[in-house]
Amino acid sequence: MRTLRQPGPVGHPRIDIGPAEGTPIEMTLAAGIPLEEAVAQATAGYDSAWLELWDAQVAGLRYVVPDHAPDETHVAWYSETHGFDGPGSIQHLGMIVGRHDGQSFLHGHGLWTPEGGAQVMGHILAPQTVLAAPVVARGIGLRGAKFDHLPDPETNFELFQIAPGQGGAGFAAVRLRPNQDFAIGLDAACAALGWPAARVHGLGSLIGARFEDDAVMESHATEFLITEATAGLGRTPEIMIVGIGGDQILSGRLIRGENPVLITAELILERLDGP
Repeated sequence: MRTLRQPGPVGHPRIDIGPAEGTPIEMTLAAGIPLEEAVAQATAGYDSAWLELWDAQVAGLRYVVPDHAPDETHVAWYSETHGFDGPGSIQHLGMIVGRHDGQSFLHGHGLWTPEGGAQVMGHILAPQTVLAAPVVARGIGLRGAKFDHLPDPETNFELFQIAPGQGGAGFAAVRLRPNQDFAIGLDAACAALGWPAARVHGLGSLIGARFEDDAVMESHATEFLITEATAGLGRTPEIMIVGIGGDQILSGRLIRGENPVLITAELILERLDGP
């Protein structure tokens, strides 16, 4: 399996887990204000959350895609800012919502299209993105554990890390560190929780990607969004993913044992008691 040496010391444990109480949520995100503010308003009262939205009209959107690192202090970096003003739409966006310096902060990956343009995928810049009309978002609100955006010595990035709370049952906030296979890491997290199986929500980055249908993404720096995943049932995750430059977007089911995490995978696991 491919690996990349990170600039800092290897962190432990390799899988961070924070059991939590979870609640399915459905909420309307406001238009005309920065998306990050709209999400903060909607998720107030939760320690963290996972939100997804589809077919949202936007008045303006800004994003970045993976890029080569400019020096040896990181293994990958972000592109210059891309975006569009005027009509456009988000086809699918997933967001981990947590905290940074005590304030609401989100990390989101998705697909969007400017009116009359080509569909692209990337890392959304929520403070610079504005919805043109209210949209319903669905997901999970967590209490008892949270994602906290903090410096990470291993990768030299600021990343969501798990801040444990009072615990809970049925849900967990999870982070996978670099250079471990994504599917195997999900199963290990589920086993550590003592659960028979779990539905998995989240996003992250991989060192390229290898799919069951033989599709391959060679780009060492990527960003992905889970489209369907379970842990503990022998099935590998289904994702969509973009590489350096944003020119290649792939989707499908990953091959077990061949898809190492690049920087992070930020996840919410939801207990399942059967297939």
